Amino acid sequence: MIDLRLFLKALLVWVALLRPWALAQADPLLVHHDLRISLFPAEQKLVGVDELTIPPAGVARLAFPLSGKCKVLDVEIHDQRRAFQFKDSELSVPIDPGEEEDELRVRIRYEGVFADPVPTSPMNLDNPGFGVTGVISEKGTFLQAGAGWYPELPGAKATYLVRIDAPLGMVAVTAGRSLGHENRDGRTLSTWEVKHPVEGLALSAANYLVQETPVGRIVAATYFLAGNASLSQDYLDAIARYLVLYEGLFGPYPFDKFAVVENFFPTGYGFPSYTLLGGTVIRLPFILRTSLGHEIAHCWWGNGVQVDPGPGNWSEGLTTYVSDYLFKEKESDAEAFAYRHQFLRNYAALVTPDDDFPLSRFKERSDPVTKAVGYDKGAMVFHMVRRLIGEEAFWSALRDVYRDKLFQRASWPDFQSAFEKRGNRSLDRFFAQWVSRAGAPELALDGVTRQKVSAGWEVRGRIVQKKPVYDLEARLSLEGGQKDIEQESLPLAGSETPFTMLCKTCPRVLKIDPDCDLFRRLSPPEIPPSVNAIKGSASLLVLLSGEPGSGLQEIAEMLAVSLGVKRFRIRTEETVPETELRENDILWIGLPKGKQLPAKVPEDVILAEKVFSLNGRSYDDPSDVFFGVFAHPSAANRCLAVFLPLSVESARTAAAKITHYGKYSYLSFRGGENTDKGNWPILDSPLVFRWPNCGTPP
Repeated sequence: MIDLRLFLKALLVWVALLRPWALAQADPLLVHHDLRISLFPAEQKLVGVDELTIPPAGVARLAFPLSGKCKVLDVEIHDQRRAFQFKDSELSVPIDPGEEEDELRVRIRYEGVFADPVPTSPMNLDNPGFGVTGVISEKGTFLQAGAGWYPELPGAKATYLVRIDAPLGMVAVTAGRSLGHENRDGRTLSTWEVKHPVEGLALSAANYLVQETPVGRIVAATYFLAGNASLSQDYLDAIARYLVLYEGLFGPYPFDKFAVVENFFPTGYGFPSYTLLGGTVIRLPFILRTSLGHEIAHCWWGNGVQVDPGPGNWSEGLTTYVSDYLFKEKESDAEAFAYRHQFLRNYAALVTPDDDFPLSRFKERSDPVTKAVGYDKGAMVFHMVRRLIGEEAFWSALRDVYRDKLFQRASWPDFQSAFEKRGNRSLDRFFAQWVSRAGAPELALDGVTRQKVSAGWEVRGRIVQKKPVYDLEARLSLEGGQKDIEQESLPLAGSETPFTMLCKTCPRVLKIDPDCDLFRRLSPPEIPPSVNAIKGSASLLVLLSGEPGSGLQEIAEMLAVSLGVKRFRIRTEETVPETELRENDILWIGLPKGKQLPAKVPEDVILAEKVFSLNGRSYDDPSDVFFGVFAHPSAANRCLAVFLPLSVESARTAAAKITHYGKYSYLSFRGGENTDKGNWPILDSPLVFRWPNCGTPP
C-alpha cells in the first residue's frame, strides 16, 4: 500500500529552502509543540492552540506555514500578545530585538474549516489519498501531514504533546504513545505524546473501538469502526509476528506502538507508528499477509530511518524487498522466483524508454510508472546487492544503517557506504549504473554451438548487450541428460562477452540468469500480455461493439479511468479507420464482431455473444465478466484487450476491480467476485537456447 508521506516530507523541505532562517541552521531545530485541538465535525471545523518551545534561532522573524483554510486569532510570545501577518498560507511573526538568541515560547490560537471532498466510489487507486489532505466530518476526520492543520517551522524536527477534544465517542489517533482516551463533560479527550522527532504529523478521528495488546515493551493496537471490530484479534496477532520478525532483522522497534487505524474512505497510508487503511481494505484477506507487513517495515525504513529526498527515495524499494518479496522467499524458491520475474514484467509492461527515470529521481508513487521504478526496480537493486556481497554482509549493513541513522535522514550513498564496508569492496560502478542511470540492460544469446569433445560436450557462444552496456555478473546454466546441470558465473562487460562451457552429457538447454536475479528489460516474447500492458498504454483506442446508447460508452470511460490510462479515445467499431487500429493499443468493450479480432487466442478460451469459456469452465450467468489481454493482431509491441460483460450491471461492478489485477493476462468474475485469473504461457526468450535433439549436433 502506498502513501503520500514521503512527498509531503519533500514538500516541507522544499518550503524550507525558501526560508533564509532555515538555511542558516547547521542542524534542524528541535521544536516542541503543546498542541490542543477541538473538533466540531458538524461545522467541519477545528479550533487549535499551539504552544511552541523554539530553541534560539538567530532570526528577526518566524514564518509558519498554516493552511489558508485557517484564521489566526492571536499570537503571544512569552505570554505577551504580538503583532503578526497571515497571508498566502504563511503566518509571519516578528521577533523583538534581544530575543533572537533566546528560547522562545510562542502561543498561536487559530481555527479552520477542512472540507475536502471525499471519494465514495474511486475508480483509480494510484493516488492513495485521492487528493484529500484535510476533511473534518461526522463520519470521521483525516488531516494529512503537511496539510497545514497546525503551525510548523519548515526544516525543523518536532516533538509533540497533542490533546484532541472531540464529540463524545470520537477517538483521535496520531503518532506516538497514547496517554489515554477519556470522556469528560460530554466530550472525548484523546492525548498523545510524540517523544521522537518527526517531520510532520497526521491526525485521524472517528467512533473507534480500541483494542490493545502488549508485545514486549510495544503496544499493538487497532482502532476499528464497529463493522470491522471482529477483525481486531487477527490484526493484533499479525502485528506481533511482524514486530518479532523485523526486530530480529534490523534492531529494536523505534516507536512505542504500532496501530492499524480505519479510515472512513479508501486510503493506504503508513505514518510513524501506525497505518491508516480504508474499511474495505481492512477486510481484504491478503492484507494481513502482505500489505500490513509492508507498512510495519516502514517504521524501520522511511519513518525510523528517514529519507533524504535529494538523492532519491530508497525506502519504497527497500521496504518492498524486506516485506512483500521476503514473504515470498520464505514460502518457497518458486514463489520468490515468480515475484522477481513479476518485478521485471511490471517494468517492461509499464515503463517505456521515454517515461523512464533513474532511482535517484524517484520521490513517491503517483502512477504505475513511478511504482514500477521506485518499488520494483528499487527492490531488485537491493536483491542484486545482497547477492553481490553475501547474506551476512547485506543484513549486517542494514542493521548498521538503522543503528547509525535512526531518526535521521539517510540517502542512497549512506547505503552504498554501509554495503561497501561490510562487503569489503567498492560499489561505485554498481550504484552509478543502477541508481544514477535510467534504464535496464537488454541481453541476448548469440552464436551458440555445441561440439563433442573427449571430456563430454563443449558449448560456445556470446552474450550480447545493447548499448548502453552494464557491468554485470550473469549466471549460466547448462542442462544435459539425466539431470546433468552445469552452472557458472560470467562477468559481463562491453557489448559482447564470449563464453565456453563443458557438459558431461549431451546439452539440451542453455539459460542465462535462470533464476531471474538480474534486473533487465524483458524482450516482448518474455512478457505475457497483461492488464499492466493496458495500464501502461501511451495511446489507447477504446472500441464499442454496440451503439453508445446501450450504456457501453459510460462503461468504457469508467474502465479506462479505473485503469489509469491518461490518453484514450472512444470509437465505435463501424467508424474507426484501419490506420487507427494499427497505431494504437485496443480495448474492446463487448465482443469484437470481425474488424479486429485478438491474435493467438489460446484454444481453451472461447468468446461468444452471451457466453464465454475459460480453462474448461463455461460462463453464461448475467453476472459473469471476462477480461483478457492478447497480442495485437497487426502491430508488434502493442496489445489488444477484450472486456466482455454478460450484462451492463456486471460490467459496472467488474470495471472498478480489474485495475487491481495488473500482472494477469486474463480474469473472470461472477457477481463481482474474481473466479479465475492467470497468465498466458511464455513461449520464447533471447536468454534461452534449446537444442532440438541429442542426435547430430548442429
